[in-house]
Amino acid sequence: MFLIIPLGTIAQSRYRISGRVVETVSGTKIEMVTVQIKELNSWTTSNALGNFNFEKVPKGTYTLVATCLGFQPYEASLIVNGDITDYKLMLSQMSLGLKEVVIVAKENTALSTSSKIESSALEHVQPTSLADVLQLVPGQITLNPEMSKTNQIALRDINTANRSGRINPDDNSAMGTAIIVDGTPVNNDGNMQTINTVTEGTSQVFSTAGQGIDLRQIATDNIESVEVIRGIPSAEYGELTTGAVLVRTKAGKTRLNVKLKADPNIKQTAISKGFLLPGKNNGAMNLDVDYTHAFNDLREPTKSYNRLTGQLGYSNIYFKKSNPLSINAKFSYFSTFDNEKNDPDMLQREIYQEKEQSFGVKFFGNWSVKRPWLTNLTYNFAGDFEKQDYYEYKVTSRSGVTPLPTATVSSESVGTLLPSSYDSQLNIEGRPYSYFATIKGNITGEYGKFFSNLIYGIEWRTTGNSGAGRIYDVTRPPISATTTRPRSFKDVPANKNFASFLEERLNFSIGSTRLKTEAGFRYNNMLPKGLFSTNGIKSLEPRLNLTYDLIQKENARMIRDLSVRFGYGRTSKTPPMIFLYPDKAYHDEIGFNYYPDLLVITTKVIDGVSNPDLKPISNTKYEAGIDFDMFGVKVLLTGFKEKIKNGFTWENQYYVMDFKLWNPLAGANKSPTYSNGEIWYKENGQTLKLPYTNAKEFGGYNVPRNSYNIDKQGIEYVVDFGKVESLRSSFSVDGAYYHVKKISRVLPYSALIGSSYQGQRFPYLPVYPGGDGDVLQRLNSNLRIITHIPELKMVTSISMQMVWFDKATSYWADDSGNAVYYSKGGNNQKNYGVTEGVDKVYVDPIGYYDKAMAYHSWLENQPYESPYSFMVKDYKSNQYDMVRYPMTFQINLKLSKEMGRRAKLSFFANNIFNNRPLFFNPNSGQYLRRNESAYFGAEIKFVL
Repeated sequence: MFLIIPLGTIAQSRYRISGRVVETVSGTKIEMVTVQIKELNSWTTSNALGNFNFEKVPKGTYTLVATCLGFQPYEASLIVNGDITDYKLMLSQMSLGLKEVVIVAKENTALSTSSKIESSALEHVQPTSLADVLQLVPGQITLNPEMSKTNQIALRDINTANRSGRINPDDNSAMGTAIIVDGTPVNNDGNMQTINTVTEGTSQVFSTAGQGIDLRQIATDNIESVEVIRGIPSAEYGELTTGAVLVRTKAGKTRLNVKLKADPNIKQTAISKGFLLPGKNNGAMNLDVDYTHAFNDLREPTKSYNRLTGQLGYSNIYFKKSNPLSINAKFSYFSTFDNEKNDPDMLQREIYQEKEQSFGVKFFGNWSVKRPWLTNLTYNFAGDFEKQDYYEYKVTSRSGVTPLPTATVSSESVGTLLPSSYDSQLNIEGRPYSYFATIKGNITGEYGKFFSNLIYGIEWRTTGNSGAGRIYDVTRPPISATTTRPRSFKDVPANKNFASFLEERLNFSIGSTRLKTEAGFRYNNMLPKGLFSTNGIKSLEPRLNLTYDLIQKENARMIRDLSVRFGYGRTSKTPPMIFLYPDKAYHDEIGFNYYPDLLVITTKVIDGVSNPDLKPISNTKYEAGIDFDMFGVKVLLTGFKEKIKNGFTWENQYYVMDFKLWNPLAGANKSPTYSNGEIWYKENGQTLKLPYTNAKEFGGYNVPRNSYNIDKQGIEYVVDFGKVESLRSSFSVDGAYYHVKKISRVLPYSALIGSSYQGQRFPYLPVYPGGDGDVLQRLNSNLRIITHIPELKMVTSISMQMVWFDKATSYWADDSGNAVYYSKGGNNQKNYGVTEGVDKVYVDPIGYYDKAMAYHSWLENQPYESPYSFMVKDYKSNQYDMVRYPMTFQINLKLSKEMGRRAKLSFFANNIFNNRPLFFNPNSGQYLRRNESAYFGAEIKFVL
C-alpha cells in the first residue's frame, strides 16, 4: 500500500529559489506571507522586506502557492531547472474591484470530495453562524437564518420531520460530522444536559447532548476559510462518520473591521482587528468580538437568544531563514447570557433559563525541519472548558394528593405525600471539559516521476464533566423527575481515546497521464489501558482515494481535462458520555396507602441501564467520480454509497417488579404502623397484622443500543458554464440526488403499561418486530448567476433553487424485506400491504411476556381474541404509502457593493417572490407550506 523511499536515494540536482512578495498596485513589500511549493509540502514566509527563499529544490515542475490575510490567494506553475533568484510574487488586496472574485464554493477535484469556501465567498453569503455557510455546498437547501433554536449540520441528509424545507438533521448523522477549528475538534461528547434519560433518552428541547455540535457557537466573522469534506477524509481526521468541516480562523495584520447586520429576527455587531506587535519580528495579534441578539417571534419572548463570542490570537514565525517555525496561540470565549425566559402568557412565577459559557485555549503550529527523516512537524495542544446551566422554576399542580418516593436504593420504606400544588426548582449544572493533543510528521520528496508525501502521527483526547449535575429538592420534585433522582456528573468517569495514523500520498506520471493516490489507515483505541490494550473498543480504519488525470490540455478545443476518481474508507465515532453512562432507573410502587397516616412504597433501583456492549457508530463509504472540461464547460459528477451501522438509539427494556400489596384498610382510627416489613393496625383494642399478597407489575427504562442504521446513496453534480464577458456574468448549476434509508432495529415493547383490562393492569407485555423506518428521496439543483462589475466594485448573485421531486415512505419490514403490516379485510392477508377499501392496517406482536417474564410466541388466531387483540397495533390504511411532495422553486438574491475604500454594503433576500405552495399530506391529514418564507437582511462593514 505504501511506497517509502528515503530522501537521497535518487541523485538529483537541487536549486535555490528566492524572490520578493509585493502588492500588485502599490508595489509595497508584504511581510508574513506564507509561500509553499505544493508538491513538496515545503514552505517558508516572507520577511519584513518581502523576501522569501527555498533551498535544495529538485528539478521539476511545481505549483507555487502564496496566502496572506486580506489578499487574494496566489497560485502559479513553477518550472525549476536551475536557480531562480528574482521571482516576483504579486498579491492583490481583496476587493470587488479585482478582475476575478470567487463568491462560490470551489470543489476539490484532487482526492477527497470537498468544497472550499474562501473569505470572499463567506462575506457574500453574510452568515450569522456556520450553519449559513453550508448553503454553498452542492445538495444543500438554502434556509433562512434562525438563531432561536439549535443549528445542527446535515450533510448528504434529508429531513424526516418537516418537509417544508427546514432541515431537522438526523442526530447520528449530525453527531458524525466533525467540526474542526484550526486543527482542534469541537467536542460535544461531555454534554450531559438531560432531564431524564430513563424515559426521555436524549430528546431534550434545550440541549444537544448525545447529538451534533450546535453551530450557533461558531461565529463567522473571524473565519478565513471553510472546507466541507463529504467524501473519504484523510486518515489524520478521526472521530467522525458523515464528514468533516475544517474551519481556519484569521491570523495576521488587518485593518479595523466593524460590521453591523440586521434582518427581521437577528441583530448583530462584530469587531475585528489584526496588528503587528511593536519591534522586529514580534508577531501579530488578532482580536475578534461578536454580539448577536436573535428571536423567532416577538410574541414569544421565551425563544430569544443572545450570543457573545470573542477570540484573541497570537501568531509568529521564527527561524525564517533556516527552519521556519510557526507558533499560534488562540484564546476563545463563547457565552449565551441574559436569557431569563419569562412569558406574560405563562403563569407569573414560571421561569426558564438556559445559560452556556465556554473558554478555549489552543497552541498549534508547523515546523519546517527539512531533514531526510522529517520534512515538517505539525503540533496542536488544546483545552476547552464549558459551563452549562439549565434552571426551571414553576408551579406544579397535581390532581389530588400524590405519594412522594425518595429512596435511592432498592427498598421498602415509609413515604410521604406531596401537596396538590407546590413550587419546584430544577437545576442541571454541567461542566464539560476536553483536552486534545496531536503531533503529526511528514516526509516529502520527488523521486524521478514520483512525488511522495508520507504522513504519520498520534492523537489523544480526554473528555469529562465535573458538574454538580441534576439538582432539586427531593421533597418538591419537578414533574419530569418521577422516575429519576438527583445525580452528580462528577461521578461519571472521563472518556479517553488514543489514535495513530499513517498515510502515503503519491503523485506520479504514467506517460501523458497522472495518477494521484492517498492511501492510509487510522488505529483507534477507546478507553485505552495501554497502546494496544483497552477497556473499550479497538478499531482499524483503512482509507483510499485515487484520482487519475487522463487528459490535461489547456488549449484543446473539445476536451481540455478528463479525470476519474475513486474512494473507499471506513470511519467511526465513539459513543458520547450520555450513552456510555445513562441515568439509573427508579421504579416505585405503592404497596399501602392509608391517607394521611401511612404510606408504604417499594422502590426498585436498576443500576445496570448502561450497555457494556455499546460499540462506536461506523460508516463504510464508496465514491466514484468523473470530472471533465468540454468546450469550456466544467462538469464534476460524484456518485456515493454509505452504510452507517451501529447508530446510537434508545431501546425500551422491561422487567417485572415484585412488591407487597397490602389489603385495603377501611374505616377510621386504625392507626397503622410499619415495622420490619409488616403493617400493624388497631381494631377493637387489638393490634393486628394486615395481610398482603405478592404482586407483580411491569416496569421499564431506556437502554442505549447500537440499533440504528442509515443507508445513503446518491449523485452530486456541479456544472460550470464559465463567464460570458459581454454580460459580465458567470453561470453554474449544482445540486444532488439523495436516497436515504433510515432503519431502526430496536424491538419495540409495549405502550400498554398502565393500561387496564377488566379492572386490573394489563397482564402482558407485547414485543413487536424491529425494522421500522423511512425511505427519503430528493433531487434538487441551484442555478447560480453571478454578475461582477469591477468598475462599480459590485457583485450580485441570483440563485434559483429547484426541488424537482421529494418523496417519503414509511415502512415496517422484517429482515427479509417483507412488510409486517396487514389488513383485516376479507382474508387476513399478511405481508401483502394494504387491501383497497380497508380503513386500517395492523401490526401483530411477534410474542409477549407474562408477569412471570415467560415468553410466548404469537399465534395466528390471537388477533381476534381478547385480551390479545388489545396488543395489535393499528394505523391508517395509507400509513405506509409513498408521499410525493410537489416540485418547488425559490429565487434568492445577494448583493455586495464597496463604497470607496472604507465601507461595504451587502444585502440578501431569500425566496423573493414568497413562493410557498400549500400541500396536503394525506398520511398525516395536515396542510403545510413548502419552501421557506420570504426573508431579507442587510449588513454594512466599515474598514478603518
